[in-house]
Amino acid sequence: MSSSYPWLSKHQQSLVQQIRTQRLPHALLITGEAGAGKATLALWLASRLACVNVNNGQSADQTAVNIKQAPCGYCKHCKLIASQSFPDLLTIDEGDKTIGVESIRAVTKFLETRPQIASQKTVLIKQVEQLTVAAANALLKTLEEPSLGNTLVLTTNNIESLLPTILSRCQLVSLRPLLTEQFKQNIGHQPYANTTYLPELQSVQENQAYEELASATIDLLVGTLNFPLFEQALLAEPRALIWLERIVSTLLRVNQGWQAPESDKINWHAAQSMDSDTLMRIFQVILSANKRSRDYQQANQDVLTQQLAITIKEIVTV
Repeated sequence: MSSSYPWLSKHQQSLVQQIRTQRLPHALLITGEAGAGKATLALWLASRLACVNVNNGQSADQTAVNIKQAPCGYCKHCKLIASQSFPDLLTIDEGDKTIGVESIRAVTKFLETRPQIASQKTVLIKQVEQLTVAAANALLKTLEEPSLGNTLVLTTNNIESLLPTILSRCQLVSLRPLLTEQFKQNIGHQPYANTTYLPELQSVQENQAYEELASATIDLLVGTLNFPLFEQALLAEPRALIWLERIVSTLLRVNQGWQAPESDKINWHAAQSMDSDTLMRIFQVILSANKRSRDYQQANQDVLTQQLAITIKEIVTV
């Protein structure tokens, strides 16, 4: 079920371990941008919880995704889930429309009754960022008073829009596949970029600063900008390291021949002349810097940023 998303394996292994030790929480929130495999992982978990053979210790699928006790895919329950007719699984999927309070009331009613053929019930709610205020409050009540043995699985493209009280009651599963994995899979025309949702770029002023940093970065990489201007652009923005991760991930995609974003100010097409191995090395050091920056104070953040800028310069000059 997840052959197209190899990065899901580690999450599946963790979930299987929680199930086997009876430590799976009653609510999980799967986050990630479009194309990261959120719906695939959610459905996999629902199948794993329902599978007759795996629950009887007879699963045959132990090598396809390098996981012991994966759902078999051919028992009655697995087939019913695949045909979207499993009575103990409720899926709420409104697409781009808002999720109203009536949908959440249907969830509450569904969980109040006993399972029909399985040992428990599972609810999948996709794109919970689409919840109305009333629906979010109704869901919060359900999360605060979980029904014993049942599981809620939520997915979202925009975790920052959710109520903190909802986040605090869910186990977070964050999908961030490496670009190298996407390149190997070559999935789709616009593959998932290893970046987080950046709400600040909806601001005209912030987006302008982002575009200036992107232009300075590209100019440095192609040898048309001096280093001090690039370093200054990095130090001028509090979110520069996150922005830089997004910029270079986009350059990597363009370098591989995928469509460049439309922009009057950013020369994304310059990436086509860059060495892909060099871009990947730069991307890896940016990822490493971003991980370390979470534990740094502001003064040390500036030092980290300066060190990163120097490292990128050294990679480019070599």
